[in-house]
Amino acid sequence: MASPAPLFALVIGIDKYRSDRIDLSGAVADADAVNEFLQKTLRVPTGQIKNLRNEEATRLTIEAAIKDLGNNPAIKKDDPILIYYAGHGAEASAPSGWSSTNGKIQMLVPHDFITNGSDDSERGQGVLDMRLSRLLADLAAKKSDNITVILDCCHSGSGTRTDDDDLTFAVRGIDLPETYTVAQDLLHGIEPDARASVVAKGFEKTGLLSHVLLSACKHGQEAGERDGRGVFTSALLSLLREKGVDKLTYKDVITSLPDLHAQDPQCEGVHQSRYLFNSKVASSQRELYPIRASSDTPGKYILEAGEAHGITKNAEFAVFADRSMASALGTVVVANINAFTSSCKFLSARDDETPFRLAAPGYALQTRVGEDQDVRLFVEPNERLLGIFNRIANEMQAGKRGFRLVDSRDDEPHLVVAADGDMVRFEIMDKLCRDHGLTHMPFGVDIEDSDALHRILQSSADFYWYLRLSSKGSPLAGSTLECMKLKETGEYTDELLEVLMPDRDGHNLNVGSVIMVDVDEEAIYGFKITNTMSVPLYVSMFYFDVSDLSISSYYQPGSAKNNADVSLPPGESLAIGYGASGTVPHMYTLRKGQAVDVGFLKLFFSTKYLDMSGIVQESPFTESRGGERAAPESRRLWATMCVAVVQKKGRKGASRG
Repeated sequence: MASPAPLFALVIGIDKYRSDRIDLSGAVADADAVNEFLQKTLRVPTGQIKNLRNEEATRLTIEAAIKDLGNNPAIKKDDPILIYYAGHGAEASAPSGWSSTNGKIQMLVPHDFITNGSDDSERGQGVLDMRLSRLLADLAAKKSDNITVILDCCHSGSGTRTDDDDLTFAVRGIDLPETYTVAQDLLHGIEPDARASVVAKGFEKTGLLSHVLLSACKHGQEAGERDGRGVFTSALLSLLREKGVDKLTYKDVITSLPDLHAQDPQCEGVHQSRYLFNSKVASSQRELYPIRASSDTPGKYILEAGEAHGITKNAEFAVFADRSMASALGTVVVANINAFTSSCKFLSARDDETPFRLAAPGYALQTRVGEDQDVRLFVEPNERLLGIFNRIANEMQAGKRGFRLVDSRDDEPHLVVAADGDMVRFEIMDKLCRDHGLTHMPFGVDIEDSDALHRILQSSADFYWYLRLSSKGSPLAGSTLECMKLKETGEYTDELLEVLMPDRDGHNLNVGSVIMVDVDEEAIYGFKITNTMSVPLYVSMFYFDVSDLSISSYYQPGSAKNNADVSLPPGESLAIGYGASGTVPHMYTLRKGQAVDVGFLKLFFSTKYLDMSGIVQESPFTESRGGERAAPESRRLWATMCVAVVQKKGRKGASRG
């Protein structure tokens, strides 16, 4: 018999409210169903589950229960923790000086909530998203970031009344009066932007680094319950029973849910690629893309990945019925490329082979690179490097993403491999890097360690491919990136984290797409991305470290099956490191022996949700590598922005450029 699961959970369900006319009928049933799933399906012991229902679920008891998880000695490092909530949500005007994308702050509505507002900070208040963020950050710091938060609620609605008076349907959200204000005592010790290179010290497990959030719908939608059960929770539990939690990543959960009427469940958090209730990450080397059969042409298929994903013409993909990749249905080759999709045709291995059927969407794994999908590499002539030279040449013939070997430095290679005694050194050829004095990676590898050398070169192929990736003639050129130093305000959160805000006396450090950083200042930096266009945009932001070939995420949008929340509404800004995005501040350092370092901030903009999470990679030099006229359809566009970050010592008083 399998041993009990180490998971610990807090399960909250609220049907009965102190305020009149906002009672629900399915939240408690949902919480009970989650509790039953944990005990019977996952075999979580009863003593590891804290249940709060109705009158038990006040603001104080909910917040205390989250704190108790952090103080529970039975919960060991990396043990999974689940916090589930079913009930009402709401939003109110944000206090003056608090950063928010729409001027609102959200809250969970506990049993003792007073809809007209209360001056009593102890009772009648909501669980503010900012307080929840701080509680989760504290929990992550004490235990781990293996935390899952599931919210079956929304932040606007009409209580339990619906437009068509359907008595079987209710909305899990309430509208508060315009006069509602948050009690100021609740804001004590919370950073105004605490909702929801290296991460600045002390901020390693805050914001979207502390947990993964699965929510019932996107902002502006209503989370519903029908026939006494939450629509989202019912679908979620059915999926988990069918597929099993050990085979699904958080992102898989959202994309595998059935379509819900007027609800688009969302997934937020840096760790969306982890398996459910597990800190194990799905391999980025096995990036799977959804694929579906064309409805009009046999043997034609539509791949849900295109130019923006780095797909090029004549790339080949093995197609599978599901993510288990038990057996391939067949192979397709890319015939035509669009921004976000590719048209593929069946590629037969034999004359008598016919196109495979694909009744439901399947998954495609790239097996051969397409045109122009290579990086230029020069290997200095040396007998001891002949083995790696031949290995690269063979892989080029096999069609794996890799290199185009060039004859000399005059052929403008991206990287040079050279022998230095018993070590192999890597020469950086990027002009901006060399102009600032970065000519070599600060790491070498034993010339006899062919596996390590091969791993490093494969990582560099992906690194330079994505760094060079850009849209061909996209009109999305109206966004700006600002970089500023963040200043200590003299205030601290309950967890003794400094409250940071942009220095009012500072200026935008991004000058001519180059950011100059003086590492001696040990400053902490934040960023602001502004959409100056009239269309909403999605954005992802990554840092490419030229010295160690790592690619780290600074910001990625939440994911959804069909309709993810946009990152940048028209004319609005997104703060990275200090704003409502839930991201963390960053600082920059030099490695031992380095006088200068250069990295690149790469931003991907799009008018359609774009999953770029597969770009992230660890450094290969570390051990952890592992009859009316139809309205024209709006064009789906994407674009990139690249900004250099030059890090040197003692630049105080030096000019920027």
